[in-house]
Amino acid sequence: MKKIQNLWALLLAISLSVMASEPQIPSDTELNVKDPSSMIPSLRLSAEKGDAQAQYSLGTIYQQGLGVEINDIRALFWYKKAADQGLAKAQNNLAYMYQKGLGTAPDLVSAFKYFKLAADQKYPLAQYNLGLMYKDGEGVQKDILTAIDYLVKAGDQGIYDAYLNLGIMYFFGDGVKQDRMVAADWFSKAAKNNDPEAQYYLGLMSEHGDGLTKDYVAANYFYTQAAERGYVLAMYNLGIMYATGTGTKPDNVQAAHWFTKAAEAGNADAQYNIGVMYEVGGGVPKDAKKAVEWYIKSAEQGSVDAQYNLAIKYLEGEGTEKNKNRAVYWFTKAAEQGDQDAKAYLDELLKGK
Repeated sequence: MKKIQNLWALLLAISLSVMASEPQIPSDTELNVKDPSSMIPSLRLSAEKGDAQAQYSLGTIYQQGLGVEINDIRALFWYKKAADQGLAKAQNNLAYMYQKGLGTAPDLVSAFKYFKLAADQKYPLAQYNLGLMYKDGEGVQKDILTAIDYLVKAGDQGIYDAYLNLGIMYFFGDGVKQDRMVAADWFSKAAKNNDPEAQYYLGLMSEHGDGLTKDYVAANYFYTQAAERGYVLAMYNLGIMYATGTGTKPDNVQAAHWFTKAAEAGNADAQYNIGVMYEVGGGVPKDAKKAVEWYIKSAEQGSVDAQYNLAIKYLEGEGTEKNKNRAVYWFTKAAEQGDQDAKAYLDELLKGK
């Protein structure tokens, strides 16, 4: 089965997502009690007398469902009461609800208004959220320079996702001129707070010498940091490094460990790779049945190599019952993606019909 060797030649996956670009809403650490709902009567009494903090706390209880059912309409009501009294964290949360359409119809103009009010009070989460609105042109005309200014301010006050977003902007050239060295600087700032996505990008850049000096040992270090914090692409790339002995000694057991972690999280390439390792007994006991199980998961996500290997398994009845129809199905899927070997097998099988 010639495709077995593809494990060692796979290109590393690069995330194109910018999941860090997500508005943030704080939790209320002041409500760290066993049953926050028991506080509702006393909080309501204070809130109705105009106590902004009590109004904010009621909003938090209803917005997060702390001891009660989530009620976005009530949360919005109390956040607005507190926000209109100038409480910055309530303004930030109210803006978030307008932005997401929670308890009300989505209203980006109102979201911008309240983020701006809180940001003008130097509330860091609002500065971060306002920066994203300027970056994406939501509720306001797109303005990258202003977006950067707010993101820097937020990052400097401890919102490390702001640094991460700046890194992503420069890494991909999103609204700014692509500059991998500048991206590395921002990722480094975010990584100081152990942000796993920033650590992943630093690993990627160290591995390829892109914005950072090529250093496989450093790449392995950053991938490890990110992988241990659950970042799936880092798990996958770390598995590749152990499998190929890049930046470390070859270690199939460690490779299998990280491929399994990434595979369990749904990464199709990792599912294919751990299937191959069960196929050959590399780092795990040889187990054709488990190989098939992982090939199925990967093939269903579109991995052409998994589709090919799975077709072979059905054709030969290894790890599963022989099933010519299933073999034809998966050879067809692989052939449709341009796999010439799959096409050749398919032609032979269809001739015999």
